[in-house]
Amino acid sequence: MRRTRAFLAVQHQPATIAQGRAAGGLAVAALLAAFPAAAEIDEIVVVAQKREQSLQEVPIAISAYGADSLSEAGVRDIRDLAVLSPSLVLSSSQSETAGTVARIRGIGTTGDNLGLESSVAVFIDGVYRNRNNVALTDLGEIERIEVLRGPQGTLFGKNASAGVINIITKSPDLDAYSAHADASFGNYDYYNLSAGATGPAFGGLGFRLDGTFTKRDGFIDDLASGSEYNDRDRYLLRAQLGGPISDDLDLRLIVDYANRDETCCASVSRVVGPTAAAIAAVGGKVVNPPDPYARQMYSNPQRGYDQDVEEWGASAEVNWDIGIGTVTSITAYRKWDSDRSQDIDFTNADILYRAPGTYENNFETFSQELRLAGTTGPVDWLLGAYYINEELTFIDAVRTGNAYEGYANLLLYGLNPGGGLTQLSTITGMAPGSVFVDGRGAQSDHFKQDADSWALFTHNIWNISDDLRLTIGLRYTDESKDLDARLVADNPACTAAAARLAAVPALLPYLTATAQLVCTPLYNSLVDGSYAGTHDDEEWSGTIALSYDITADWLAYVSYGRGYKAGGFNLDRAGFANPLMALAFPPPRPVITPSARDLEFSNETVDAYEIGSKSRLWDFLTLNVAAFYEEFDDFQLNSFTGTGFTVSNLPKVTSKGVELEVLAQLTDSLRLQGGAAYTDARYDDGTDTPAALRSQRLTNAPFWVVTAAATWEQPISDMLTGFVHGNFRFNSDMNTGSDLDIEKEQSSYAVVDAGLGFRTNDNRWVFEVWGNNIFDRDYAQVVFDAPLQGTGTGPGSTQTFNAFLGDPATWGMTVRVNF
Repeated sequence: MRRTRAFLAVQHQPATIAQGRAAGGLAVAALLAAFPAAAEIDEIVVVAQKREQSLQEVPIAISAYGADSLSEAGVRDIRDLAVLSPSLVLSSSQSETAGTVARIRGIGTTGDNLGLESSVAVFIDGVYRNRNNVALTDLGEIERIEVLRGPQGTLFGKNASAGVINIITKSPDLDAYSAHADASFGNYDYYNLSAGATGPAFGGLGFRLDGTFTKRDGFIDDLASGSEYNDRDRYLLRAQLGGPISDDLDLRLIVDYANRDETCCASVSRVVGPTAAAIAAVGGKVVNPPDPYARQMYSNPQRGYDQDVEEWGASAEVNWDIGIGTVTSITAYRKWDSDRSQDIDFTNADILYRAPGTYENNFETFSQELRLAGTTGPVDWLLGAYYINEELTFIDAVRTGNAYEGYANLLLYGLNPGGGLTQLSTITGMAPGSVFVDGRGAQSDHFKQDADSWALFTHNIWNISDDLRLTIGLRYTDESKDLDARLVADNPACTAAAARLAAVPALLPYLTATAQLVCTPLYNSLVDGSYAGTHDDEEWSGTIALSYDITADWLAYVSYGRGYKAGGFNLDRAGFANPLMALAFPPPRPVITPSARDLEFSNETVDAYEIGSKSRLWDFLTLNVAAFYEEFDDFQLNSFTGTGFTVSNLPKVTSKGVELEVLAQLTDSLRLQGGAAYTDARYDDGTDTPAALRSQRLTNAPFWVVTAAATWEQPISDMLTGFVHGNFRFNSDMNTGSDLDIEKEQSSYAVVDAGLGFRTNDNRWVFEVWGNNIFDRDYAQVVFDAPLQGTGTGPGSTQTFNAFLGDPATWGMTVRVNF
């Protein structure tokens, strides 16, 4: 768009309109006179369409945040980004290594099942991070973060059906040497140390070295052991070498390594059900009455929440001008390993646990992207090909503790009101005390998935005239996933119970109790064995957009986009058909045989429609508005039942709403930024949708999110400049559970962050004191059914509910020195 001032377009209107607008103009002029001088907003350049373009010229709903905005908001990883972006909701559940979920416009992938890929794709320096949690690391020095809303499959590929978080780190400086060092300290014994250096290297290339180390005590107190959970202990190292090799060839090499050694994630009791008495009877405790925001819980001292993550990667980006266009190649390899342990009953009774070394997630990926982009006449064209191989290994083993049998005996009556049994041994025929002992249960559930995906794509912008442009993009994706699963459980009680129930009809009323307590999906030995399967997908995705410059500083556009999210396999023992349930039928009973097809789910597609406007007013104000309607078919729903994850495809989900973003540089000293998103994301009301979900809003999908940020700075002497900044985010009420149980509702809340400080006018020294969630607002990220702590499963059962909480108030100080 040209930079002619937009307000000149009000001339030569009919008298009544012109007079009204003149009055309005006088009012605006009077308002602007209150400020010393309006400053011009710097142009924001983005690469949302794999080209460098002005943010205001791209016919996509996109937010872009530069280094200053990110630093002021305290953004260190993608979880922090939500404070700035109103259409983005981020939450973490039982593990940040697997349970971190990003949602855009109410759409995301729920839970920590690694078999499901993310609806919101994350790219760092052009390299795809294959799950949201894999991208959850300190980011180091950031140049810019772009949040693209709506399906972006044409250029970013599969699993961008809801949107993209595109992170661009700072590149090497080719001209001068510089360095920086930061130190931050805060409550909860928080400290962060980071440093970096950059400058010319050799042969016209430059280098950049960045490192950051973070440590913090936990937010959750264990009343049993005195330990603290949900702490921080992580570091990142990144090295780069890049620059021009010749006049028409440049190179960027990146190598990074990150490590986390933390205890995460403990939960707190939100609603305590009747099973608390059974827990107490076997020597355990829960916080009762519940007081979740006291941030206290009980865990078993023999178990824990260790979370060790090690990852590294390397990438090479080459750009080569061959005359007819520029060839871009991005080659990347990444390896990510996680080892966790977990006290999964969230009490200090020794009921269920995962031991260290038995709960592992491993990813190994190789990707190659090739693009050729150029201009021929009025057409900016782009052709590309993409390939990615992903090897995923998931090892899991849920085992029973020494209190399990006694606890399960006490639950028998709760699962069968009016029944008379009090011992699992009656169902199994085994001696009391031998049905379940410490260490019994799953011994090694080993899932290995090898996925190959390749795609061809094109994205073209036809400049029909100076003011009118047509964008057309198309992508074809072919994908194959091979599954190899081996399940081994040490649970003789399950086999014995199945035989005994079949032989003694009087015990059949205890079938449900047997399925939940003896052959629970966590370690049902009836599904032990080896399984193999293949899932294939072929899908077209694409986009078409028409954009028009109404004035030199006012763009309007309308667009259609089709997105695609890969199908695959539910990597959870709970996904298999249970042979025990054949006993629910009268003779002759069917034979239920588990197979890999029980785990398979279909791909998900979306058709999205959008109309938007981007305007720049008086050079100091931008106003962007978008309205959207998105319709998802075969929506992938991942549900936690209290004893495992099940995956299903729902026929239809819709998301519709309006988004607004404003940026105003009112003076050289005062900058305001804000946004609002109204989103109505709902399940279909058809009979194929589960009754509890029909016409209901999606998980973690608030109607309203409003964000605001302000920064003011003022010279206070010849040597110093002072500054103050603040961020605000409001979320309306939402349900945090996949089954939408009313107990999982989170009421509306607002979080405010703030900071103030000063810097030397040469920017050599910076000092700041800061606070996050300064009013200590309490809220839950996810509320869930506490495992085996209910009288049934699903809404309507009498259940204990636990919650993973948002962070409390934190405060501290930061000192930075630039060399």
